[in-house]
Amino acid sequence: MGMEQSAYLTEPDSAAETATAENTASATQAAACVVEYAHARHAALPPHTTYALLEYPEFVAVPGAARYAYGLLTWQGARVPLLNLNALLHADADAARAAPRYALILAYQSAARGPLGFGAIGLATLPRTLAVDDAALCALPDDSCLWPQLALSCFQHEGYAVPILSTARLFAAYHGHA
Repeated sequence: MGMEQSAYLTEPDSAAETATAENTASATQAAACVVEYAHARHAALPPHTTYALLEYPEFVAVPGAARYAYGLLTWQGARVPLLNLNALLHADADAARAAPRYALILAYQSAARGPLGFGAIGLATLPRTLAVDDAALCALPDDSCLWPQLALSCFQHEGYAVPILSTARLFAAYHGHA
């Protein structure tokens, strides 16, 4: 992109746009896609990693798969791993679990500038998007030894610590690349 075009795209046209741009720049909020992966247990995902939401996903159980894998989901002509976050994070979680109502398809990259990979997590409820302020930063919960490996950060919301998951770490670990 040329210098003139770049300047044109970034310079506001009016004083009102200048004020809006300054307010936005000074804001410390970011969006987070929050999922309830078990009753009263929440995790967040960067919104740019959420790709699609399927209701009543059909998947095939895979003999010998990890205890936290529902199985493989066929999506857009590919097989995508469908994970149970509760079973992954909490070893004591019941392995005999009901099929999830939703599958949230997530994108990730195993390496910078590498191709997108896809995986899915099973959910009982719909995800929601929240604005998160830097002041909500908090320590990771201590209910799973995997949070330090899987979480990018953590914030407090409605009395709960909500870790922000790295989809690359989540699915690279699943595929044995971590």
